[in-house]
Amino acid sequence: MLVPEKVARFRVAAPAEYEVALLDALASIGEVHLEPSLGGERSALPSLYVDVLEGRVNYANLNVEEALEVTRRILREGDPLLSKLEGKVAELRNIEEMRVVVERLDGMGISPDRLGRESLGIVTDYVFVSDENVTDAVHEFLRAGAIVRRSRVSHAKHILVLIYGSDKASSVNALKAKYGLQIALPSWFFDKTESVLRRLEEEETRIRKEIIDIIIEVSSVLRDAFEFEHATRLEIVSNALRAIENSEKQVDKLEKIFYDTLGLLLGYRFCLEKKMLLAKYGVKKAICELSRKILIDEPVEPGEFEKLLSSLFSQEEAAAQRMELEKLNRLLVIRKLLRSTMLSGSSGKAFVVSAGDKKLEEAIASAPEIYGAKVVGELRERGVIAVVFEVAETLEEAYANFLRDKFRASVVEISDPSKELEEALAKLERSIFSAKNSILSSIISKSLRKFKVDVKKVLEELGEQELREVYSYIAKMRRGVEQKSIPEGDRFVYLKTLIGLADETSEEILHLEEELNVAKSLPSEALADSIRKLETSLVSVSRRLAEILSYKAVTEAMYRAHPLLSEVRIFRSRRIVVVEGYVPVKYVGLLEDSLRGKVPRLLYFKYSEVPRSAGAPTYIERRGLKKYLYSLTSMRGTPAYWEIDPTLIFTAMFVVMYGMMFGDIGQGLVLSAFGAWLLKTKYRLLGITSEGAATLGALSLMAGISSMVFGAVYGFMFFLKPLAHPIIAPIHDIYEIIAVALWFGVAQLVVAMALNMVNLWRMGDNIGAVFSGMGGLGLLFYLSGVVVAYNLATTGFNLAVLSSPSLTPFLLAILASILGVLGYGLYESIHGGEKEKIMHAVSEVIEMIIALPANSLSYIRLAAFAMAHEAFGILAENLTPSVGEIASYAVANLLVLGIEGLAVGIQAMRLTYYEFSTKFFKGVGVEFKPISTRIRFVTESSQ
Repeated sequence: MLVPEKVARFRVAAPAEYEVALLDALASIGEVHLEPSLGGERSALPSLYVDVLEGRVNYANLNVEEALEVTRRILREGDPLLSKLEGKVAELRNIEEMRVVVERLDGMGISPDRLGRESLGIVTDYVFVSDENVTDAVHEFLRAGAIVRRSRVSHAKHILVLIYGSDKASSVNALKAKYGLQIALPSWFFDKTESVLRRLEEEETRIRKEIIDIIIEVSSVLRDAFEFEHATRLEIVSNALRAIENSEKQVDKLEKIFYDTLGLLLGYRFCLEKKMLLAKYGVKKAICELSRKILIDEPVEPGEFEKLLSSLFSQEEAAAQRMELEKLNRLLVIRKLLRSTMLSGSSGKAFVVSAGDKKLEEAIASAPEIYGAKVVGELRERGVIAVVFEVAETLEEAYANFLRDKFRASVVEISDPSKELEEALAKLERSIFSAKNSILSSIISKSLRKFKVDVKKVLEELGEQELREVYSYIAKMRRGVEQKSIPEGDRFVYLKTLIGLADETSEEILHLEEELNVAKSLPSEALADSIRKLETSLVSVSRRLAEILSYKAVTEAMYRAHPLLSEVRIFRSRRIVVVEGYVPVKYVGLLEDSLRGKVPRLLYFKYSEVPRSAGAPTYIERRGLKKYLYSLTSMRGTPAYWEIDPTLIFTAMFVVMYGMMFGDIGQGLVLSAFGAWLLKTKYRLLGITSEGAATLGALSLMAGISSMVFGAVYGFMFFLKPLAHPIIAPIHDIYEIIAVALWFGVAQLVVAMALNMVNLWRMGDNIGAVFSGMGGLGLLFYLSGVVVAYNLATTGFNLAVLSSPSLTPFLLAILASILGVLGYGLYESIHGGEKEKIMHAVSEVIEMIIALPANSLSYIRLAAFAMAHEAFGILAENLTPSVGEIASYAVANLLVLGIEGLAVGIQAMRLTYYEFSTKFFKGVGVEFKPISTRIRFVTESSQ
């Protein structure tokens, strides 16, 4: 496709407990681009709290009752912060009641400072009574001789103002005690009305500010809790992903254990018994024959072993095997020497048995002088010198270390032959088996992989069912294990379990390596039982490792998506997870089915197709060669959602221009072959990435084909001329090749401006598509200019031709297009209020007048390089008499392939990027970043 895929914007919400199920559903689609939706942890705070934090609500306009109600929803009863807030709200209510009391007293003409005071034998007093007792209280006070004035303070409370003589104080006070509510007014209340109102205002402001502080404190506590919970969950996902990635690395170790185990089995079952069955699977007979020699202690010729090493191992690996064989030979000679030498112990004497190379001759010669050693036995065999030295018991350890350090000798120490000889021989036997089996398993296992042996058939031949199962698991892990969804339930708990399982599996693999090393030291009779146990463990570990790897895709998707989730708290204990993002329109149905199938309770799902004129991430499906060629576009930027994807256009232009400059059938064939090889192998040439190598390979392949096509046109093959009359010969038909290059440039620039018009139209700028300098008017200017330039060129640049009536419409079109661009810029600056638009229009006109002609002339380089290529052929032809035909043509072809091939590529890329793409391609889009590649997930039931 030449345009990015259409995408839809979606929003989905689910209860927080189904967060992992939601991520699982998104991961099963894979091609989903997520965006932060509601602002991080604040999205979990009530809107009133967010308004307070962001300053939209302050102490003056705070609805205190709403704040209390919201806080009660999110904090549990008895919470210290909630209790503190409730206390402050109660204080504020008291302040409001006191204000009502002052206002009621003021309406009665009574100042608060008169309450509770006596003046001239008259007392002005007050009492608060409940709504249900107010009638009885009024009647009782009236009977007691008091003047009563009442006023409602709140919906359940009244204040009674009592005026009575001092002689009635006792009866009034008794009634106050009977009906009065225990409400104490602060001392500052009993002051002048203005002072009390001012103090009430101050107290209300103070309390409201304290309530704001409490709300901020609650927000901070909630935010810390959300951040901690979010970080904890992200840490679990991160650790799970790290554990799975570490498990992937364990596959190499598991595979080595498998092949080493198989190598041991094959060595003993096939090679030891001279069964040459491995030969029919591709393993050389010499390998099995050499393995048999090692097992039966026959000498191995150095040349034979070296030949084997060079065919199987790298230099480092070969050195290790060489050392292992040297160790085996020394141990075998030491064993033979010990068996043939009579060691008789005497008080204060000990024996040191040493084996090494020719350097040990010096130790034999100098034995009496150094440490007082005495040679009591000697054997030379397999290129090894073995010697038994008798030394003083006190010097045994020192002399043994001296032989190891100076002569790199293998040493066995025996203090008392009667007690230690048998033990030393047994230990020596284990070391011999270990060395034999190590060489055997390494050689055969390496052969199996080197010669690409069908291991499945070999295992069938052996009848090893458990190893077949292990091999099946390893093959699946190499290909890619089928991905599974995380089981239902608390998925974060399952991820923790998965982490533990991965750690246990890694430990088990280390244990298997140790078990294999122990098995190698056993004789053949005991080796079979040990390998049988090892096979059982291998099956279990392989199964677990495959299970762990099956959750990689969903865990990786969770890791990428988790930071983009938003949580909204709707009640104290209820939260919902909200996800917003984009999905290709063609996957919307799959996304909806996946969400409804995997999320037990979906609260909300809505999507809408994003119009081209709106902003959205750019999704470009890359299949086939396009996945490699897209690099041509990505180096210039990401196409916007409304832009044409220029990948195929860039590629076509590059390939055609390359062929035009480098036309040669033979060299094009070489270039194509190189490109095909690079595309297939992805060899990291000169340190480039494997993806970069594939891109270079794809371009080289197509450029080579284009070179062959133009080579046929030019009549060139490795600078030879198989065609007597080529269609065009660049160095002979100079004007023709220049004309072709210029007309090609004109066509390319016309295409570029046409594409720009399409892009502007797709963006919704229909007027700009017509009136911009690189739009319709620019195209009119350019085409008219081409006609005028062509007439000038064909008349020898005779300026009089400009007065020709036939050119008048084109000249007027040039003038009209310039004025049109300027006029459109002026219109936009006046009506759009964007003053810079007029300057933009001026710059567009300058580009039309200067850049377009200059860009057109740049395409002359196509002809220049085509002529230069042919000139190299002439050079080779002229050098033939002096250096010979083969040498001259070989040197010329190598120089051209190495130097001109690169230079032509640079020029083709420059013309594509600068002259062509700058006319229409902005590259300011946002790349569509899927949370994972689309993978087919399997459920537990389908296993």
